[in-house]
Amino acid sequence: MSPDFAFLSKDSHALVDFIHRREGDTEIYFVANRRSAALTADCSFRVSGKQPELWDPVTGEERSAAAFKQANGQTTLPLELPPYGSMFVVFQKPMAGDGKATGNFAPCSTLQTLDGKWTVQFDSKWGGPDQPVTFDTLQDWTKRPEAGIKYYSGTATYRKQFDLASRITDSAGRVFLDLGGVKNVAEVRLNGKKLGIVWCAPWRIEVSDELKSSGNVLEIDVINLWPNRLIGDSKLPPEKRYTKTNLNKFYLEEHPLLESGLLGPVTLLMNSN
Repeated sequence: MSPDFAFLSKDSHALVDFIHRREGDTEIYFVANRRSAALTADCSFRVSGKQPELWDPVTGEERSAAAFKQANGQTTLPLELPPYGSMFVVFQKPMAGDGKATGNFAPCSTLQTLDGKWTVQFDSKWGGPDQPVTFDTLQDWTKRPEAGIKYYSGTATYRKQFDLASRITDSAGRVFLDLGGVKNVAEVRLNGKKLGIVWCAPWRIEVSDELKSSGNVLEIDVINLWPNRLIGDSKLPPEKRYTKTNLNKFYLEEHPLLESGLLGPVTLLMNSN
């Protein structure tokens, strides 16, 4: 009998875990990348005669796999997972294709990098600067010289205006905003429209419908964890501290600060899907 699940990757350190559940005639596999590096692997499932579907647990998107092969009671298909990413592979419908496509994930090309200056507004009620601060480049808050940023915990809003470097036609494909790296959660608004929250790799959100050729206004709310504020408070007399907690002993002056903020690079990506 063949394995219920197996994978083959060029990365010798690849580590993939899975759970398999049967619901009536439907076979449901949850496949998870257990490493901090992106994964590309050929994954085999002990199912045949049914169309494989890919269900994204982060976005909720469901689509039929276009690239796969079936032989000897198994279905094998290429999967691409971000760091610590996961995917449901579901078998519930009759075959809907021949599986001869070249892949299941459209390659992305860089359309534009949003580098240069950003305006960042912190909350002064939690120790941040009273006025917006200009970041010449994106950087970890803990690397800043200002104590109000270095030890800040809470929400900061990044703002940038930009024009598209090249024209995009309606048939060109889907455009995504890739934040590069975020510590730890971000909510994205483009031209006044809320586009959603990102909290894990690949830190990407679609902007196709809101993107304009010029005069785009991008706002990103970034929220970090609270240990940095506790560590900063440990340097202050009790009456000047911003927090009150019984966890003070775990976050003191000698403890390392946690990387925080929008780390980037922030890019516009395009794929053909």
